[in-house]
Amino acid sequence: MEVFRTAVALMTRSVMLSAETGGQQRLSMLQQAAAVGGEAGELARLRDENRRFTSENGLLKSRFDAAPHKRRYTPMQRLQILWHMAHYKIPRSQVKEHFRIAKSTLYRWMHAAEKGDVGERKSRKESPRRTPRQIAQMIWEIFEANPHFGRHRIAMTAWVLGVFVAASTVRNILLRPRPRVAPAAAVQATQEQRPRRIVACYPNHVWSVDRTRVWRWGLWPTWVLVAVDHFSRAVMAVVPLEGPNAGWVVEALEEAFSRHGPPKHMITDQEGVFATEVFGDLLWRWHVKQRFGAVGKHRSIAVTERVIWTLKYEWLNRVPVTRELDHLADLLADFGLWYNDYRGHMRVGGARPSAVGRGEGWERPDPSAKALPRNIQRRFFPEVRITAYRLAA
Repeated sequence: MEVFRTAVALMTRSVMLSAETGGQQRLSMLQQAAAVGGEAGELARLRDENRRFTSENGLLKSRFDAAPHKRRYTPMQRLQILWHMAHYKIPRSQVKEHFRIAKSTLYRWMHAAEKGDVGERKSRKESPRRTPRQIAQMIWEIFEANPHFGRHRIAMTAWVLGVFVAASTVRNILLRPRPRVAPAAAVQATQEQRPRRIVACYPNHVWSVDRTRVWRWGLWPTWVLVAVDHFSRAVMAVVPLEGPNAGWVVEALEEAFSRHGPPKHMITDQEGVFATEVFGDLLWRWHVKQRFGAVGKHRSIAVTERVIWTLKYEWLNRVPVTRELDHLADLLADFGLWYNDYRGHMRVGGARPSAVGRGEGWERPDPSAKALPRNIQRRFFPEVRITAYRLAA
């Protein structure tokens, strides 16, 4: 480690020496151009300023284009700033105007470079007086269990546990937001509790089912059942339900099983209609295994939720008014036709879901494919004002 620091320090000194030497040559050239005068001298000065501004803008852009929590200069960028300051003879008092950093920060970088420190935060030693995250969580636990305790009482409770925490530290911890569990600890704690992920290996292997609510005449809510095959991403059922209870859900799914065949696994959320005895009897009769999504979490059945988003915002929102139930059923039937037979799906490489379900081969066109085929089939859906395209068989 010491050899590495020595090598870094020598490299930094050589870079700074070259910057100072180059800066002296630059000043000599500018003085010669100024002595000549006229357009040649002015052109040399403008070119020098343009190079300096380009270098500064590149460094500033690399900093402010990063995410807000990563807007720090990297060790290489810090070395570039030190070189820039030495080459262009910029006073250290003006570093804030040029690079938006404090003068003390520049001096800290210079001292670290002389010692061979690469400047990474991970390499710095943590202060022994810093309160660990676990102790801060324990302070919050004591406070929530005993809200009538003051900071001195909470500090003494920690002393009983063999941990010294000052009363002022307790106050500062409770004035800040409660610390969250570290990501690595959270993953390690819940790794064994996570359910095994089911991967769809063939059509009709895994379905996910969910309900969504749409509005007829802009006033009456109507439930719509959506079922999606995970392998082909095809919509297996998209039908309106005449009522909200589980009986209508069972009837719609039984019709989909009869038309496409039952899946081996079905993923649902923990909504009441999917946890009833009637729904369980349906799955038992068709030999389908049920898997529940995460409790109370958005996107726990993300495949179906994305289809629902497409149904609402790319299809139904283009209809001025959804009228009676039969009108909604026709709109949903057209959506299933458009989604499966005409619309390319990104998850399956741009192929149509119905083609993937039938096992038809598909390859994305080569970038050199510029000839328009003759067998283009067009279909216009007047209700939503969408024209769909595909190649005729």
